[in-house]
Amino acid sequence: MQILSETVENPPSRSVFGNYGVAGSDFESAVNTPNANGQVILVEQPLQRQIDGAMARCFVYRWLAAGFEYPSDETWDWFIAPETQCALQNCLANVQADPADPLWRSAVKLITQLRVDRLDEFVDHYLYAFGHAARGPCPINEIEYGDLKADPLFQPHRLADLSAFYRAFGLDLADDGAERQDHLSIELEFMSVLAGKEAFALEHQLDEEASLCHNGQRKFLREHLGRWLPACVWRLSKSEGILAALALFAGAFVAADCSQFGITPGSEDLLLRPVDEAGESLCASCGITNLPPGALTTT
Repeated sequence: MQILSETVENPPSRSVFGNYGVAGSDFESAVNTPNANGQVILVEQPLQRQIDGAMARCFVYRWLAAGFEYPSDETWDWFIAPETQCALQNCLANVQADPADPLWRSAVKLITQLRVDRLDEFVDHYLYAFGHAARGPCPINEIEYGDLKADPLFQPHRLADLSAFYRAFGLDLADDGAERQDHLSIELEFMSVLAGKEAFALEHQLDEEASLCHNGQRKFLREHLGRWLPACVWRLSKSEGILAALALFAGAFVAADCSQFGITPGSEDLLLRPVDEAGESLCASCGITNLPPGALTTT
């Protein structure tokens, strides 16, 4: 656990959830079984293993969230720091020790590309893939992925459900939040927050709260992150460079997490929603689409 204590001394500035901090630790995954009501019950195991597992998942999800934020010097420095990478590898060693496993292979391919002099290249790839609006070549927002025949209210309902998830666990997006609540980095950080909350509850023997946080992660994976991420990863994997490697690793980690929760991830063939040309035209007229990612503020 000593390595991880070193990595959180200089984390990214703060969580996108203004009322929550950042944490990280070592990882030991748990095997879980859903009951008749669809809730996941923790299999009996040493308490410290459960705490370590939740804390390490908190760390890995936070690391991934940082990777999909709009790139900055500060975040990149933390993201590629040797201490951070060492912590990540220690976490993954407890997830899957087999070097032939897809999760390990994707991690090695990514880590070997993370260097201080490659930030500009990463920014170029980021802007090319995601563009300056929600509908770049590869959307990074959940509600851009859906059924072509989906109900017209699909988008607002899904955004409302995400907001309800965040509020249910006492979280509010930071006042200067630059992204919509369905942005990939925010959904990844939400999983980090829930895992951290679960670890805290386990350590303080708050069994009901620990179960609530654990089942909340399973539901969020099933209904949101695990549903659309495979399709996003598939699109990003067609490119080259660091962003593609990051996407493949994120996909492999979330797939492994889904497996631990007894969830089948969504299809990589999930289609993009039809573009509302009238809505897009209206948005374009207000000038928002001319702003760079990260420049939009909420009121």
